[in-house]
Amino acid sequence: MSNRSVFLLISAAASLVIIIAAVAIGSVAVSPIETVSILVSRVTGIQTGPEIPGYRIAIVADLRLPRVLLAFIAGAALSVSGAVMQSVLKNPLASSFTLGVSSGASLGAGSVILFGLSGALHGMLTVPAAGFAASILTVFLLLRFSRAIDPSLRNNTIILSGMILSLFLNAILTLFSALSADGLKNILSWQLGSFALRGMTPVYLLLPLTAAGTLAIFRYRRELDILTFGGDEAAALGVPVRKTKNTLVILASVLTGCTIAFTGVIGFVDLAIPHIVRRLWGPSHRTLIPFSFLFGGSFMVLADLFCRTVYPPAELPVGAVTALMGAPVFAHIYLSSRRSGA
Repeated sequence: MSNRSVFLLISAAASLVIIIAAVAIGSVAVSPIETVSILVSRVTGIQTGPEIPGYRIAIVADLRLPRVLLAFIAGAALSVSGAVMQSVLKNPLASSFTLGVSSGASLGAGSVILFGLSGALHGMLTVPAAGFAASILTVFLLLRFSRAIDPSLRNNTIILSGMILSLFLNAILTLFSALSADGLKNILSWQLGSFALRGMTPVYLLLPLTAAGTLAIFRYRRELDILTFGGDEAAALGVPVRKTKNTLVILASVLTGCTIAFTGVIGFVDLAIPHIVRRLWGPSHRTLIPFSFLFGGSFMVLADLFCRTVYPPAELPVGAVTALMGAPVFAHIYLSSRRSGA
């Protein structure tokens, strides 16, 4: 077994330990043994240990477990998405957020909230559905706009088009918010991100989507390695650059769109985690994608644990905390890229 496989197994085991610890820790402490017993009992239906009070079972299985699993899935999806965007666009500061995906999702979800449509379709799924649809529409608008400006779809064109589109969509949402002060608080709460009181429905929906999207991206690991050398070199090696780039941008955007549709906007994770993984394990996507998945998921679980335990009973917005943690990494990436290009 290679060293990479060993460290991958160790990372997976560490992620499992972090998940169990996050489920156990909270305002009501539950021992790790009780936590594992509750989780095994919930999965198998078999009581594996001494009888546990019902309120502890409810706290672990109904409140904390859905939240922790959603945090892990969200962090994993965002990190994989960021790794792909940075490689495809050959820019360490590129991400689905800098390309306007989060702005599109915010506008879609915010419009539903502001115009009182949040209960129109299927209750709690209306806002996520609107956010996801708007984020995917944003990606197609971005690619179409970029292609109209530059048929060769050069990386800088896509990035600059994304920044313009993001500013435009944010301006529309700001105008909508100014016209409806009542919905402003709900929009702000959604934009700051949260995993609280979401239940298992987002987990059931996001887990297969994230797994399928990550596996689809992993199949392009060779093309991703080649694209990092540049479009001309990739074309010379037989990679259909334009088609591959479009496919990977869409896949990465779908991962981001699905995630923020249920959790709200959570930034900087997709920038920081892939950068850290590259420093530790190198740029090969055979390694980068699975480690970004595990490291991103574990980081998000720890960030959410910090948010709900550092100042009880108040709860910090996870999007603000990840921004505080990620901003120094963002600055480091930017300054490093400036120095290397000097």
